[in-house]
Amino acid sequence: MFKAFKSDDSEEELPWLQALDAVEGMELWDSRSREEREPWKYYLKQADDILAKPRSSIPEDVVSAVLSGDLGTLDLSSIPSAQPRVVVFVSSTFTDTKAERNQLMKDVYPFLRTLCRRLGVEFGTVDMRWGVTDEATSDHSTVNMCVSEIHRCVKDSIGPAFLCLLGHKYGYRPLPAAIDQSEFDTMKEQMEKAGKDTRLLAEYYKLDRNAVPAEYVLKNQEPSNKSWWPDVEAMQKALREASVSCFGAKSPVCDKYHVSVTETEIQNGAFLNERHAEQTSFIRRDLKNYNSDFHLNRKITDLVDGKVDPYAAKMLDMLRQQKIPSQTSKAPMFSIQYDSAKVKQASECTRIVCDQVCKTLADGILDSYEKRLHIKADRVFQEVVQHRAHAQEKSSMFVGREIEIARIMEYVRSSSNLPLVVHGPSGCGKTALMAVTAKKVKDAISHGVLVLRFLGTTGQSASARLLLYNICQQITRVYGQNADNIPTAYKELIVYFRTCCAYATSDKPLVIILDSLDQLSNEDFGQNLSWLSLSEVLPENVKMIVSSLPVRTLDILKTNLQNAECFLEVKPLALHEGPEVMKLMLGAKKRTVTEDQLKLIMTAFKKCPLPLFLRLVVDLALQWRSFDTIDSTVIADDMVGLIDRLFDRLEGRYGRLFVCHALAYITAAKSGLSFVELEDILSCDDDVLDAIFKWWVPPFRRLPPLLWARVRNELGSYLAERGTDGVSAYGWYHRQFWETAERRYLQTGFGDDPKPFAQKAHLAIADYFEGKWANGKPYKGKDGVEKVEDRKIPKQPFVVGGSRDVGRQLNERKLAELPYHLIKLQDWERFKKLALDLRYIEAKFEADDGYICLSELIEATKLSKSDEIKQMTRFVGASLGFLARESVGVYQMASQQASGSLIRRLLVDVGTDEQPRTLLRSLEEVSFEDPCEMTLHGHTGSVRCCDFSPAGDLIVSSSDDCTMRIWDTTTGAEIVTVTSLPAPIFPDPEENPQQLMLHAVNPCCFSRNGDVIASGTELGDVMLWDKSGVQLNHVKTDKRAVSFIQFSPDNRHIATAFKYGHLSIWNARDLSHVVTRDLDWFEVTGLDYSRDGSKLAVVLTNGLMTFNTKDYSELSKVQGTCQNLCCQFYPDGTQIMTGGDNSAVTIWDANNGTISSRLKGIKNQHTAWIWSIKFDTTGKHMFTCSSDRSMKIWRLADEGVWSVLKTVAGHSHRFCMSSIEPGLESKLVTCSLDTSLRVWDMKTLLEGATPPVGKGHYLVCEWSGRYLATAQGWMHQCNVVDGDNILGSTEKHVGFVRQARFLPDQSGLLVLDHGHSGDYRHGAEKDACVRLVSIPDLGTVGLAEVDAPTSITCTDKYIIVGTLDGEVAVFEHDLKPVCKRKLPKGKPITRLAAHGSCVAAATDSPPECVLLTVKKNKLVETQTDGHPVVHVTSSCNALEFSKDGTYFVYGSSAHDVIIWEISAKGATLMNTLTSHHSYIMDVKFSPTGRYMLSSSATDLRVWDVHEGFRMVCVYYAPVNCAAFVEDHVILGGEATGNLLQLKF
Repeated sequence: MFKAFKSDDSEEELPWLQALDAVEGMELWDSRSREEREPWKYYLKQADDILAKPRSSIPEDVVSAVLSGDLGTLDLSSIPSAQPRVVVFVSSTFTDTKAERNQLMKDVYPFLRTLCRRLGVEFGTVDMRWGVTDEATSDHSTVNMCVSEIHRCVKDSIGPAFLCLLGHKYGYRPLPAAIDQSEFDTMKEQMEKAGKDTRLLAEYYKLDRNAVPAEYVLKNQEPSNKSWWPDVEAMQKALREASVSCFGAKSPVCDKYHVSVTETEIQNGAFLNERHAEQTSFIRRDLKNYNSDFHLNRKITDLVDGKVDPYAAKMLDMLRQQKIPSQTSKAPMFSIQYDSAKVKQASECTRIVCDQVCKTLADGILDSYEKRLHIKADRVFQEVVQHRAHAQEKSSMFVGREIEIARIMEYVRSSSNLPLVVHGPSGCGKTALMAVTAKKVKDAISHGVLVLRFLGTTGQSASARLLLYNICQQITRVYGQNADNIPTAYKELIVYFRTCCAYATSDKPLVIILDSLDQLSNEDFGQNLSWLSLSEVLPENVKMIVSSLPVRTLDILKTNLQNAECFLEVKPLALHEGPEVMKLMLGAKKRTVTEDQLKLIMTAFKKCPLPLFLRLVVDLALQWRSFDTIDSTVIADDMVGLIDRLFDRLEGRYGRLFVCHALAYITAAKSGLSFVELEDILSCDDDVLDAIFKWWVPPFRRLPPLLWARVRNELGSYLAERGTDGVSAYGWYHRQFWETAERRYLQTGFGDDPKPFAQKAHLAIADYFEGKWANGKPYKGKDGVEKVEDRKIPKQPFVVGGSRDVGRQLNERKLAELPYHLIKLQDWERFKKLALDLRYIEAKFEADDGYICLSELIEATKLSKSDEIKQMTRFVGASLGFLARESVGVYQMASQQASGSLIRRLLVDVGTDEQPRTLLRSLEEVSFEDPCEMTLHGHTGSVRCCDFSPAGDLIVSSSDDCTMRIWDTTTGAEIVTVTSLPAPIFPDPEENPQQLMLHAVNPCCFSRNGDVIASGTELGDVMLWDKSGVQLNHVKTDKRAVSFIQFSPDNRHIATAFKYGHLSIWNARDLSHVVTRDLDWFEVTGLDYSRDGSKLAVVLTNGLMTFNTKDYSELSKVQGTCQNLCCQFYPDGTQIMTGGDNSAVTIWDANNGTISSRLKGIKNQHTAWIWSIKFDTTGKHMFTCSSDRSMKIWRLADEGVWSVLKTVAGHSHRFCMSSIEPGLESKLVTCSLDTSLRVWDMKTLLEGATPPVGKGHYLVCEWSGRYLATAQGWMHQCNVVDGDNILGSTEKHVGFVRQARFLPDQSGLLVLDHGHSGDYRHGAEKDACVRLVSIPDLGTVGLAEVDAPTSITCTDKYIIVGTLDGEVAVFEHDLKPVCKRKLPKGKPITRLAAHGSCVAAATDSPPECVLLTVKKNKLVETQTDGHPVVHVTSSCNALEFSKDGTYFVYGSSAHDVIIWEISAKGATLMNTLTSHHSYIMDVKFSPTGRYMLSSSATDLRVWDVHEGFRMVCVYYAPVNCAAFVEDHVILGGEATGNLLQLKF
């Protein structure tokens, strides 16, 4: 693979040290990065090839045990981490391998990092000798620190973990930092007997009785001690001789006196590593004639008195020739001899070494990934494993708390159906208690299931939505249920969580433990704990244990759980417990303290008797030696002071600037920083580097890894590593550390700059994740000249590997951190560069961070006042539901924006090759501004009621799905879901022939101050709730169905209208009854207080009543002229507006209640019933909502005349109600029967160029190949056009049009109606008819002779009609009957399709699809697997045969498009297309049959039939009906009334 080098005799040979020093700084590869060169490009391709391979699975028994809550019986060392990484410890001697180590750092490691990122793995190296001037430290911690780092690498690395570069130097052999007392005394005694001087040992080693067992410790090196090194050499020689004499040369006891640091590293990284064959590799380099006088140098080999050290040479030879081959025979070993000390030849050999290292590590990475990591992603399993590890860590040092543990176990065994709350102050040990309890609970219910989460310690446990989703996944899987049923929407998850809990049985109980509820983020308003449904008891066989600090979360828990038995307080430790706990903690570390030191600790403990404080003191005391005199001021009086002292020590020992900046970056990061990220960011911090490199210049400008390793080593467990965004990131162990670090390092300045460092920290992190310094960073050298040097910082693309076909490896760290820091910086230009990139939006949603993306955009919009950011915020908000389901749709949605709009222009920046699908573009470009800011999805039933909070920050809504939901208007997130409200009571035909629900189901509204929500129910109850969904009051009445509810303007009263003619007034504070009025009229549909509060209007279906609010006495009662549906006072109180089934606004005189006028015959007025009326404060604008699926904005002219300013569409069904944001009136919300709410920008509604709106939702869009037939809204006939020539309309039907079909020869058009004109009369279908109209004169040929037709289709020979009673009738094209057949169950035929003589008929209740064949003028059943019925599970909305009859397609109400292949044997299921997210509306094939379209209430999709129905493109709009004009041209009739002309 690598080229051999040919010598060049013309170059002068140098001493080896000079030659290697020259190579050290050379550019060996002509400035081309390794990933641009072969064969390394091939390695990147190999990574992509591996990603494309099928993935293996984790053994099912392991998964089952872990998901059931195993906390220690399983060995999971072979299971890959959710944050996989390759961390390689680079071992070598200090001075002789600098050339190789520097070139590896410059060229090889960056490539390996790129390779690993491609696989979704983090790569890093630990080279403790690179970039430092001396490998010895004054406190002798080097060896222990190296060993600790090796163990970390071996444990954490999924692949290679140890690389050893061996030259001719055996290396530094330090004195042991500590020697066991008995061992030391034995050797000292032996030396004294031999007459040797032991005074140096007595001077340098002190007995430390705090160690258990006691040991002698080497004193620290003092700069003033000029005899240090001679003394060390003398002691080394004496101890080596004494150890051999006392214990024998082969005794392991002797190793510490004889072996070098390098061999110690090899022992730990290779000899003692069970996985050495896959984790270890060696490079053995030989320099020709290195020991000749010309080349001899102490930096190349070990010397004594200027000559080769024979003992070191012997030890090295034994290591190279015997130990390594015998103990690591399976580990890769590469040997190379440098034959000539000429720079060119040495550089070529160095290249070979680097190439070999790269090959070995790359091969190991790819092999390890494929064997261990290329498994099916199991996010739930990995999440449980992380919390399992956290529990093991927290419980490892736990002592005491027997009373609290006993109380918790008693609860677990009890019959309680309420949660148990563990609470106490910060630092009292709640988390450790919960960890230990979890283990004991699992032991007690070994057959049961334990769900354990430490909230906030992982990304999946940081927010309520992700937490619930993950827990539901775990419970569902462990109980053998279908995880596909778990909803992703937050509100539905809350309900489903209780469903999951109910899976528990007496044989398999369930215990849920949630630690630190207060650590949950307030995303989705998780901190209000509504997701716990505390008002409901736990299902049987379920226990729940939660913990919290004494903060708001505990207040909420106490409000909802008013039983004292539900609470367990964890108090500070009793004073007598302190010494015992302390001794246990010290004993676990094999340490103790002196009596004086103990008194000092106990004095401090009395001031702060918390376990965390005691642990901090014990950790401090671990460093005390028995001969140390400890100043009483060392221990602070509280935890904050103690943490400050820790930071003081770190800064004093390792440099204030370096420590301050490093800890500031960790604290400032959104989710912490990985060790690689931190090293990179510090390597770009020139203030830090200038301070470190004050007296010397490194090979290139980068932070030496040793420096951070020392700080991390001393911080120990206080700096925890937690999984986040695919990496293990440093984060503070406890919130007290974070708060102290924030105050100390972010809120203050350093050095000469007094400004808080927070801005600089956020800037440094933003620069890093933006990839700003990937090609080098400028700095001023010691000569004052500005230079640019490559710091080996990686590029930061959104996608680092993979593809959409096999799964992309996203740069999740950039996606999470960069927007956060840019917002903190308020750097809006850079934020715009990021956020106004459609690739960023796609990646953000693909990473399942869509709600966070919108939240960040909204925050940026508010802070920046940028119109461009605002437009992106609107775009994402309005598209949220689509993007959350289908992130790749962002490009299509952008293409659907107005021509010339910002979002549309952003497509130019995205290459065609970067777009995942063909765009389906409109042939008619219209310039408009979308006034919709966001769409709120969550309800599963019609939404009939909505209201803004007075502050405009919340929206409350209620729906037919029996829920009330509270939404955050900033993020669009649903923050509260109130469930279990009564189901809608639909009227009987006898009392309401239309069977229409005329009132809001379970209506709700905010109080005038926004603190309380009032709601009424279908059962006639009235309730009060707080904003977190906690019920405050509940009054039952003897009435039925509250139809409307409203607070009085002074907030004193609540008025409730009951459906059956009653009005009740309640005290708003406590729901005490004030008065009830029996109205003695028809159904009550609405009410409204005048703005001054003096009057109350009540609208009924047959009239209007007004009341005086002083005593609620009747003022007026006037009969109306239509069925009234809503009412609203004009702002000045002089008029009342009502809407009704006459499609007009009626104006009433508020003084006497009489009708003064009616807004009828006005241009662009509504064409269907009006359900809601609202005014702005000025009264100049009126907003009306209608069944014609539009909202109209009216303007009042100065002369008092109302006109329609504009019409707005957007909902795919009736606009039910609207509410204007009080105060600023900058927003308006609407709700609809389409189950959604939409939030609109008022300024755009009033002043902007809004999208055009058609004449009503499309009922029919049929294309014959020449003619187009359409019907919209409430039309009773079809319009037919021939190109630009309007032929006219067909004859009117009794009802509005339901379906139309052209005859194949284009000679006629079949038209079917509903039988009613929008009044939905029961049984109206019997008045429907099928009319055949001639083309092009549009004359009626005749009516099909059938009763109550419900569906039509036709072939080149027949007309087929389905009926209400399940009959299929076949006619010739002249309507002459051929045959008919009644299906056995007699159910209505909902859809028909036919091709040739084959007919498919779909029915409901239960859903079925029957195949029939016309044979000899008879309809006979077509057998499919011996049966004529094709199996379906949901009702049919569309049915169609392909052009050649090969397939027939079933569009279901369950969002699926099901495809069967037709043959002589019948129908065979071929495919089910599941991409739609709403019920299917239409299915059509293109003229050649190459393509098929399917439309739904949310989108239209095009499929390639010849490629197995591969999806080609999608258009996001509610398309009721559609047709191909050509193979690549489509007409689509929208539910919003627009006719789309699309091309792909």
